[in-house]
Amino acid sequence: MASPLSAAASTAPPSITTLRSATQSTSLRDQLSSSLRDGQFCTFSASPYAHSRSITTMVLYTDRGLQIYDEITRARAYYPFEAEKEILQTHGDEIAARMFGLAVQDSPPSGNDSDEEQQQQQQDVHHGPSPAANGAPLKEKWGDAVVGQHNDGVNGSANDLALNIGLAVELGSGPLDKTRLLLRSLSKILKRPDGPDAIDYKALDLERASLVSSLSSLVEQEPDSVKVSADASPRVQVAGLHADYWEGLAHLKDDRDSEQGSPASRTSELSSSPTDVLSSGGSDSSGSTSPSSFASVPEQKKTTSILWLGSSVGNFDRKEAVDFLKNVNLAPGDTMLIGIDNCNDKAKIEEAYNDPRGVTRRFILEGIDHAGEVLHGKLDGAGGLKSTNFDYVSRYNQELGRHEAYVRCKVDGLEIPLPATDELPATTVTLKKDELIHMEVSYKYTHAEAQTLFHASGFRLIQQWSDSQNLHTVYLLEQPAVLFPSNSPLMKEVGVTVPSNPYGLPSMDEWDQMWRTWDMLTLEIFPRSLLHTKPIPLRHIPLFYLGHIPAFRDIHISRYFQEDLTAPANFADIFERGIDPDCEEPSKVNHWHSEVPEEGKWPSVEEVVAYEASVRERVRKVYQQEEGKWTRRLARVMMMVFEHEAMHYETLIYIALQACTSLNSPAGFSIPDFPSLSRSWAQRIAARGPSRGQSILTFSSGTITLGHDDSEADDESATYDPAHEYGWDVENPKREVAFGEFNIDALPVTNGEYLAWMRKEGKGAESEWFPASWAWKGKKGVEVRKEDVRIKTLYGEVEMQWAEEWPLSGSAVQLEAFAKSKGGRLPTRDELAVFFRANPVDAPTSNVGLANLHPIPPSPPSKRRDGSLTGGSDGGVWMWSSTVLDAHEGYEPSALYPGYSSDFHDGKHLIICGASYATPNRLARPTFQNWYAKLYPFVLCGARVAY
Repeated sequence: MASPLSAAASTAPPSITTLRSATQSTSLRDQLSSSLRDGQFCTFSASPYAHSRSITTMVLYTDRGLQIYDEITRARAYYPFEAEKEILQTHGDEIAARMFGLAVQDSPPSGNDSDEEQQQQQQDVHHGPSPAANGAPLKEKWGDAVVGQHNDGVNGSANDLALNIGLAVELGSGPLDKTRLLLRSLSKILKRPDGPDAIDYKALDLERASLVSSLSSLVEQEPDSVKVSADASPRVQVAGLHADYWEGLAHLKDDRDSEQGSPASRTSELSSSPTDVLSSGGSDSSGSTSPSSFASVPEQKKTTSILWLGSSVGNFDRKEAVDFLKNVNLAPGDTMLIGIDNCNDKAKIEEAYNDPRGVTRRFILEGIDHAGEVLHGKLDGAGGLKSTNFDYVSRYNQELGRHEAYVRCKVDGLEIPLPATDELPATTVTLKKDELIHMEVSYKYTHAEAQTLFHASGFRLIQQWSDSQNLHTVYLLEQPAVLFPSNSPLMKEVGVTVPSNPYGLPSMDEWDQMWRTWDMLTLEIFPRSLLHTKPIPLRHIPLFYLGHIPAFRDIHISRYFQEDLTAPANFADIFERGIDPDCEEPSKVNHWHSEVPEEGKWPSVEEVVAYEASVRERVRKVYQQEEGKWTRRLARVMMMVFEHEAMHYETLIYIALQACTSLNSPAGFSIPDFPSLSRSWAQRIAARGPSRGQSILTFSSGTITLGHDDSEADDESATYDPAHEYGWDVENPKREVAFGEFNIDALPVTNGEYLAWMRKEGKGAESEWFPASWAWKGKKGVEVRKEDVRIKTLYGEVEMQWAEEWPLSGSAVQLEAFAKSKGGRLPTRDELAVFFRANPVDAPTSNVGLANLHPIPPSPPSKRRDGSLTGGSDGGVWMWSSTVLDAHEGYEPSALYPGYSSDFHDGKHLIICGASYATPNRLARPTFQNWYAKLYPFVLCGARVAY
């Protein structure tokens, strides 16, 4: 029986907004006239698929073409449609929730809990309170009344009163056969107490008639899920946009730009000024925020999610895909959902694109007829662009990972009249028999290739879902507030040129990126009250690091120019150098350090932030004044203070983790839904096979190059060279070292593996073997159980069941004991260098550079299209080595930063290699070297077992 809503829904036609310009037909004719001329697109000259002419895919998507395409999607051989449909059927509710930043609601537990109670229980698991690391009383946590207000977070005044509108826009919507599944799921989240107040769906397509037809059919067939006009029912309001991709994206951008300056448009975008970030919240010294600090109350908050399904991205070459995605502009909180074909089965692909019933052939040849009509109308006789003059040719180019569609001319001397364009005269071209015209490509993307595409385009992967056969994947993306670009050569595969020297003098753009990130980590994440506490007793209070970074920067700039310090000058005395206590004797510090104020006598946050702003302005002036006059020494100074700040990202994050239930949610990043993420990770891990993750890699003996040539002593004699690669004293000089054959686990030790070892060995939660990256929820004296362990993250404490595949962060002592239990050991520094030569840390697929603000499951090497292996991933933690930090051959201690490494030549510090999720990509270079005391428990560092 039809729903009672059916009659009302069918009374009004769907609204269609036309964005197509009157010049579109002329533009298409000009494009065709240009691309069919001799030599315009000559490729594969030595190949049987060589061609010099091309026809745009725009000719395929007429009303008639779309009808044939609908037949293609129903063909049994056409796997992309069914695979994506399976994903939306199976995971649609998860996808709909995550599109708009909501937690996924699992099946309700037994009992009579209300939706609100269930939701609160789930939030308590994500962000539940726990005692702080120093045993202080419970601090405010994410979700409490005083937290998250200053960045329009969970308790922001704007969130309390704004009308929350969700907007879903689908690019190239087509017949909506799959989309209707997602619209059903979107209608469900309208019924949630935490869901949007309304959701508008706009289908964008080239052909108005098809758009009207598909939307009308949708409204008729889905009356319980969609509607065409606003009312109080929890249904998605649908409408259409008659436009191409670029017109649609421009329309969305114009809409958002028109809202700029209004209260509704205020977002948590990060400022380049720390004083702006601080003042935006109106926080008092206690960390609370007064509602009166908001100038006005927004009436509407709009969150947008752009849908691009059907692997349409594959119709662009890889560089074009990057360029297109760079034109997508998302605000913080907005998302993009992209469906991508990841099949690489040649036979399966070729059957899908050349089905036995010949539907795809009719689709392509229909496009030829339409192109002929656009170019020259209907011609008398047999000449011109007519389907009768051509055959369809299909092949899968496995080397390039793309399907290619052509038409082959059946007539020798076929003449095609081409009209004049603005730049070219009218002419007639003559085709030879068997000459090919290129029609369409469909690129396939492995998961690694897709991640590279997203990274190169400025997107961050939030979550992904695949079908049961792993033929197709739907990816949910955002444009994060900060993103550190990879310097990997792999970026060239998507047409991105990496800097010729990414380790030279930092640019001002890099400084701005650095400062935005620093402000997020300090002023956004840390509540004001936490800045004066000691989450790690071995370290200073977090406020120290807010002052340490500008003081270190200012001191070294002043020394170089022999100028006065930035006021207040006494900040240099307070903040110049922090402490690295001896872990065996915590009261002992083995190096010089600043004398810090007594408790209660520290400078105020406002004073420190104002000081930071002044020193940043000093940096800008240095760049302005020294342009064209750089010396190698000054460039080194600027590199040193820049990378020093980058190193302290780690410090701030591992301090924050020890107070993780008291943090604000990081601004500019979507909040992860760890339960559904863990299911997605489990699916990918299962797809590797039963033993894939347990494999051991063997490396034969040989030599490895360590370090680079960068002596400080040459600064005075060498002129400034933009190509020079700077580093630290532990990186100089370049040297060859020999290594013997060794074996090493493909994956680092995981939380789950370490927990199983603790249980087997009977090691309790109160013992020194319990990692500082974990939190204990059980009773004293009982055995360690999975359900009693949480993992500390910047989003609160996460249940072990959702993070057991993450790499463990622990001390070298803890991980060394685990390695010995497996009959292994920690690898040496040289062995890790060999491993990372084959598995580069700075790959766009790696969890470094704040790609995620938490670890993820590590991945083993995987095959590329040419059969070679891509590097594996550590999951977002450094790797402990067994090598003690000491002077190496050719070592020269830094004169610019005395004691940088030599202060730690005490036999107690081990070298760590790689990078963590908190490490900016610049520091993930092969020559970079870090170290920590082997007993230090807080570092974001794990280990592989070597044998």
